[in-house]
Amino acid sequence: MHMPTHPVLQYRWAVRDGREGKMLVYYGLRNPPHHQETVLPVPEALAEALAGLDGTTPLESLPAAVRESEALSRLVEQGIVVDKANQRQPSTADRKQTCTRCVADDHLLPGLEFDARGVCAFCQCYEQAAQAGGSAGPCNAVDEAALLSMAKDNKDSRFDVMVLCTGGKDSTFLLWYLAKKLGLRVLAASWNMPYTNDTCRRNIRRALELLPNVELVERTLSANACREAMRSQFGNVGMPCLCPTVAHVLFFPLAAEERIPMVMQGVEEVQLAVMSYVMRRLQSDKAPAPGAAPSIREQTLQFLEMTAQPPEPANPYSLMADFLHYQRSIRSGLAPLYGPLDRLITRARQDESAFLPQLLRLKTNTLYGSWRETAELMQKEMDWQMPPGHKGLLHTSCRIEKVKDYCQYMRFRNMRSTFFPQSIVEVSAGVYFGLLSREEALREVAELGYHGEPEVMTELLGDLGISDADRRSHGETVYSLCDDAPGCRE
Repeated sequence: MHMPTHPVLQYRWAVRDGREGKMLVYYGLRNPPHHQETVLPVPEALAEALAGLDGTTPLESLPAAVRESEALSRLVEQGIVVDKANQRQPSTADRKQTCTRCVADDHLLPGLEFDARGVCAFCQCYEQAAQAGGSAGPCNAVDEAALLSMAKDNKDSRFDVMVLCTGGKDSTFLLWYLAKKLGLRVLAASWNMPYTNDTCRRNIRRALELLPNVELVERTLSANACREAMRSQFGNVGMPCLCPTVAHVLFFPLAAEERIPMVMQGVEEVQLAVMSYVMRRLQSDKAPAPGAAPSIREQTLQFLEMTAQPPEPANPYSLMADFLHYQRSIRSGLAPLYGPLDRLITRARQDESAFLPQLLRLKTNTLYGSWRETAELMQKEMDWQMPPGHKGLLHTSCRIEKVKDYCQYMRFRNMRSTFFPQSIVEVSAGVYFGLLSREEALREVAELGYHGEPEVMTELLGDLGISDADRRSHGETVYSLCDDAPGCRE
């Protein structure tokens, strides 16, 4: 092994303070098999030396105990510590590497690694799942047979399934598929949040006219409660979004009260690609993991606990940490909403026979065909309409979707979060799993909110009372809204 003469940390690695000492954190996705090895504990002396490396300090100037340590040797062997000449440089919109299999690139996803074929680390994770021969995708994904079986056994409710709907492409498909194609008894539930676009509100109304056996329950929050919670979210986690958490908090207790056996929402499998393929340790069908997999009931209960009673993350730099911070922040801003869900969780934990709706998802990778075909089918069957001026098919219901894109991208680029910008991962996964072509995906990517601060941001910040001065003083907003956020580096 060749030790670098002028060592430096590879691009997107940084020394951070952990709860139990110093950590090396990677803000990107490494190639398998190292894709889950992005937060590494390091000895204090080594961390101090690494933090001071700037590519001009010769190896010989490091303390002998550091220079000769096995820990440093492992970092060199894995390409985490490299010679200055071999340090990757930040990509740009004009100079970037794009995956040969999907459309992910290392400009919108800084720190994304590629193998010798030019295949990105995400696609390698999907390939790894296929090669393992085991089941992948969301653990609670169900097919037509399972849905019909559960509905047949449902004797306690006048509804077979609750659908959390927004009027977008995916939830409209879900309503149509369950109510018309399968003939299930559906209760549609809609949280009419302030930034749902008017077109999708009308889509919901038309769906009810075309599916006259479907009932609708709708909830709103006061404008002041939404405004204060979204402003708080911006300061706490660097983005204003409250969805879909508020819908879960509002409607799961209602589903339990009505004894509805299933709750479903319009979330595609590709929207869960990170959870299903990157974070999940895949097992082959021929070599199952020790112990039985959690039941759907237990998975649902764990999900609700993570939503309503999220713990402080044990690892502040993990992908799960951002999810927990997000949930904890919403809870702190909207605490009075959580009483019914807390009581539901307590009953379910204390009594295994207590009724609990199961959170299920459709196997969309096989049901959809393609995004374009799904949209055309919904236009034909449900008179579904795309919002005026909207060109992408990934997310179609929210007026501030591009704000979410922009904030996630900026926080990731600024190395404030290890959570990948969501939409580019979803579009790229859509290409891999055959839901759209590369050409269609590139057009989708062009419509995402990564390419400059979206126009709707001005309106939103005005609504939330976040001034230009607040961009640098309102908590985490500095990392979402400023190009020169302090303490960050490319």
